[in-house]
Amino acid sequence: MTTEVQARSPHPRRRQALQRSIAWYLRQLSRVLNVLSDEELERLIPHLTERRFKPRQVLFATGDPAERVYLILKGRVKVFQVADNGKEIILDVVGKGDVVGDMAIVEDGERTATAQAIEETMAVSISWEDFSHLLQQSPRLGFAMMELMARRLAGMQRTFMNIVSKPVSARLADTLLARSEDGIIRLGLTHQELAQIIGTSRETVTALLSRFVTLGAIAPIPDGYRIVDEDLLDDIAAGEIPVSPRHPVTTPASTMAG
Repeated sequence: MTTEVQARSPHPRRRQALQRSIAWYLRQLSRVLNVLSDEELERLIPHLTERRFKPRQVLFATGDPAERVYLILKGRVKVFQVADNGKEIILDVVGKGDVVGDMAIVEDGERTATAQAIEETMAVSISWEDFSHLLQQSPRLGFAMMELMARRLAGMQRTFMNIVSKPVSARLADTLLARSEDGIIRLGLTHQELAQIIGTSRETVTALLSRFVTLGAIAPIPDGYRIVDEDLLDDIAAGEIPVSPRHPVTTPASTMAG
């Protein structure tokens, strides 16, 4: 009897230590979960389920019931809608530390977009019912989710405004600038996926990237590009310097002189 008790007693402590380690990792990984208290995180962890997705595997599809929310631990996921002509329009690309499926808050119980893994992806998921309960219990989490959705909706609005108001070269330059960090653009996307984001063809994206390099705005590096002339890329993004995928680039003398 005593031996049995001694053998079992370490388990709760080990489980508690494991939960603390998981809680620490989740905090480092996600700005959203970082607002939770230790107690709230410890209540959340037992409800999380690990999921793995192969490239092109769907997390959820348009029309599916909004049942789960996902936190990406590794890999990348694209969120897209399909237009009437059958073309994909990418609304967002999420990666490590990002949340996907949270738009269930405004989707009235049914998915309005499809989420698909771009590469090998690992995530933890929680049922919408459990997540909704946690939102009600934690005002800080609710506020963090509101900020996340506001940023996401602002990004989508910017994308759609660019599509209807800017030439394709400006849309591409704007997207490159938005994905840059310390002068480095880590695309993490194929030319086809870039085309789906800015509303054009893969061939046009490939040709324009080549033009940007020739013009001296960017230079190719492994897995992306380095910004060589940010002012020039800004001018292209603003539509002040038109760049055609089919014709030589025309650069104003004032820009070249600067």
